[in-house]
Amino acid sequence: MSDITVEDVIEMTKGEKQDELIRKMLEYLTKDKIKELKKIVKEKTQSEFVIPLRNNNKEIIEELYNSTNKELPRESINLLNQAYMTIKNVHELIKNKCLVDSNVLLRSAFENIEMGMMIYFDQNVYDEFKKLGLKDSNDVYIKLLGIEIHSKKITKERKKNIREYTKIQRLTKNFGLKLKEINNEFFGDLSNTTTKNLLLEYYDKLCLFTHSTLVVNQMVEVVLNGDEDFFLVIAKQNVYFLEILLNLCLKHIIKENTISWKFEYMFFSWLILINDIDKEKYTPEYLSKYKGLLYEDINREYLDKNNNDMKNIQELMKEIERAIWENPVGVIELLEMFLTGEEKKELEDKLNMKRNNEI
Repeated sequence: MSDITVEDVIEMTKGEKQDELIRKMLEYLTKDKIKELKKIVKEKTQSEFVIPLRNNNKEIIEELYNSTNKELPRESINLLNQAYMTIKNVHELIKNKCLVDSNVLLRSAFENIEMGMMIYFDQNVYDEFKKLGLKDSNDVYIKLLGIEIHSKKITKERKKNIREYTKIQRLTKNFGLKLKEINNEFFGDLSNTTTKNLLLEYYDKLCLFTHSTLVVNQMVEVVLNGDEDFFLVIAKQNVYFLEILLNLCLKHIIKENTISWKFEYMFFSWLILINDIDKEKYTPEYLSKYKGLLYEDINREYLDKNNNDMKNIQELMKEIERAIWENPVGVIELLEMFLTGEEKKELEDKLNMKRNNEI
């Protein structure tokens, strides 16, 4: 919205435009405060969420290595530690706007988390994890050997070389069923089917970046066009989900229920990131070229079944913008909840000084 003009003020007496102009005036009076509040919340997200979360993950991993718990497999600790280190590398890749590589490493970190936890939960997984060279299915194994027999007729000896408990789909489903046990506060309201499908969908999306797919092709075009900032919002959402999941898993192992980080900061900071996306550039018309790269006419059924991240971000952009436009005072009150009394006073003094300088 443009600034209010003298003509606008005169028109305020003409009835039907009054509501719109009042909204424009509210926007004019509140936009600086909302801008400053968003900046403060993003800064506080680092101190209240990001740093405590990462420090806590590091501390618990160090604690596990010093643990005398004989029931905790060393392999579980190592895999969770590797996930922690991989996530740190993902953040560096995101800073460098590496869309494909960041998601490839996210998949690796996710696999290490679920394998590390299922080794801890399930002796069958642990026993099978110790075996190298296992095949994913009877049919694949038989074809590799060149033996023309039905999989059910495979000998007992050959079955020893077939993966059962550590198949990625089975592992992911079973890990999803453990989420409530890991942390009931976060996952207790979700059904087992929902938690299982949540992880399966998350993993499947990461696989699209790992293999030679249309998504990799799409991301290359995004980089060539300099449009990474829009899609990096999705990557940031994915990595923070995984970092939180790692923390909840580590806390479950050491039987600690307290949370040392504040999730609400991360949630609102993510909404602010979406709101800060360049709306004039990333219009539906502009982004439509990336939809074409997914061949929607061919893949409509798949895209309808799976959440379309780009579409979801666009809808959130509209909803947040509408909320700010319709109720800027309410948005200010919501963001001020994250400030102390002293911080509120400092902000008011800063805004007053700016207004005085403009007069």
